[in-house]
Amino acid sequence: HDAKSPIINKPVIENFLGTITEPVYYLDFETFQNAVPRFDRQSPYEQIPFQYSLHIEQAEKQKHREYLADENIDPRRELAERLVQDLGRQGTIVAFNMGFEKGVIRKLAGQFPDLSDRLLAINKRFVDLVVPFRQGGYYDEKMNGSFSIKAILPALFPDDPQLSYKSLYIQDGNAASEMFANLHHNADPEIAEQIRQGLLAYCKLDTLAMVKIVHFLRILVASDLSVGEGSVG
Repeated sequence: HDAKSPIINKPVIENFLGTITEPVYYLDFETFQNAVPRFDRQSPYEQIPFQYSLHIEQAEKQKHREYLADENIDPRRELAERLVQDLGRQGTIVAFNMGFEKGVIRKLAGQFPDLSDRLLAINKRFVDLVVPFRQGGYYDEKMNGSFSIKAILPALFPDDPQLSYKSLYIQDGNAASEMFANLHHNADPEIAEQIRQGLLAYCKLDTLAMVKIVHFLRILVASDLSVGEGSVG
């Protein structure tokens, strides 16, 4: 099998897909930090969640929910309340490197005892989309040895401009974090609005990317393609 074709291990992918039950929630957080705390009960350099994107899939229908905090307030309480509402009580939550998302939720549970049970219950529902890639379910040399979503997405969907981070105003999590952390200094409402729209678009692509990757994996295991035959997408 030549080096150019992807390496596919269907049982690994099937095992992973078998852990997903509907409704499926694809979740991604963005966080920021301040060297000097701005809010009560905030430590220096603590990661504070200010935004999430959520794609919800059930019976082949898709919904999108999003939350982006007001940059002038402590976002944690409002974000936690919206999260328990949006994530319901059942169904799989898909994240990419889920330790980050679960850590954010665990922290919120510690901060808000009245929401703690709901938040900790949410943490039991996660599966990690990086797993089938790390376990060798699918590897394409275009990923250059990386299992980040920024490496996997263009390898799977090289020609889809809708799935390209390069076309976005904000292209990565560090930029998103930095821009939001400084947004409260911004006096120009037009620029502030451009940044907010940029943040929403960036975070939305992170969860849309996961939806597309899971669909790709489903098509792959349903197809008769064996290792390195043709392309799927």
